[in-house]
Amino acid sequence: MTTLKQGDLIKDKNGETSKVIEVLGQIVFISYSDNFNSCWIHQTEEQLKKQGYTWDTPAWQPEIGELYWAIVIGDTGRTARYIWENSSVDRARRDFLGIYKNQKLAEAALLEIRRKLGK
Repeated sequence: MTTLKQGDLIKDKNGETSKVIEVLGQIVFISYSDNFNSCWIHQTEEQLKKQGYTWDTPAWQPEIGELYWAIVIGDTGRTARYIWENSSVDRARRDFLGIYKNQKLAEAALLEIRRKLGK
């Protein structure tokens, strides 16, 4: 089974980023580095690793319909609860500031961001 999912970002050995367009069984379809909407190659994860591709595997990702928490950017920043639908918005939240299993983890992450910004 593949660990990569649609929307994941991967890097080649030169540091160029591509996007996972689709996963069908064991085959991963990835984009060109300069056009995330156009398929460049399709390989297995093993083949991608042999070619020098790397990616971060999320520690946790909800199942469809499962609740998760994320940081909302606004005037002061806050956390909010959502239902995972694996939509482009869900994946954007995951890829930008992360998603969390519960409010406590999300608020801790928000506090860390504020600390780093000196807020």
